[in-house]
Amino acid sequence: MASIIIHTPNDKDLHLLQELAAKMGFKSTILGDEEKEELVIAQAIEENHPHDQLQLNEALEYYKSLEKAK
Repeated sequence: MASIIIHTPNDKDLHLLQELAAKMGFKSTILGDEEKEELVIAQAIEENHPHDQLQLNEALEYYKSLEKAK
């Protein structure tokens, strides 16, 4: 199954998109900050080459550095 992530500037648009998805017969989930963080960490681990053996602590530090760079 394919997925799409859409970032919205406000809750009104978020709920409108969720309602539209339901009317089209699609399932949708609103992600909180913790779920988004977990996705970023999982993506960083997947993109890591096995010989680098990125540890969870390193992934968390990397993610935190990305947040500070914004």
